[in-house]
Amino acid sequence: MSEATKPDKTRQLSQEQMNAIEHLLQGRSDRAVSEAVGVSRQTVWEWRNHDPLFIAELNRQRYEMWKEARERLKSLANRALDVVEQQLDSGDPKASLAAAKYILQGTRLLGDTELHVGGPTTPEAVIMARLRNEAKMELEAEGKGRDPFKVDFSGIEDEVEDLARSRLEKALAEAGLS
Repeated sequence: MSEATKPDKTRQLSQEQMNAIEHLLQGRSDRAVSEAVGVSRQTVWEWRNHDPLFIAELNRQRYEMWKEARERLKSLANRALDVVEQQLDSGDPKASLAAAKYILQGTRLLGDTELHVGGPTTPEAVIMARLRNEAKMELEAEGKGRDPFKVDFSGIEDEVEDLARSRLEKALAEAGLS
């Protein structure tokens, strides 16, 4: 019996991997995730650290989760501002004012409005980040762009990018993503 091939020939996450992502987003440990999903702890660790498709999907879902939480916090900001406004004229508003302050800080209205969740959200970006790191380490080890009396690798960014890009197609194929 032959296995049906996917029309785009791109590897997809397994149901175990999708379930693992759900558990990881809930803050569970690798051990708890492995027990819930039915794989070894080492497998979960491998997915989280070496599977670009898994890493990208985990980052994408984490970003969406934080985006929803940020919007929810922003919707509470008006109520928090109302409390602050009311408390400005009251006697001892410590508890309410403290709660309002936390809401405002949570929405970042008292500072930067962008919450950095971080992490690439596509398999290609996950692989490129790894390839850039490997290329930089390789070029630094070779001493390219380096004065022996001055540790400054700023001149090799273009070389790092070129080397990483030249290896992308092969890395995508190795990951089953080409």
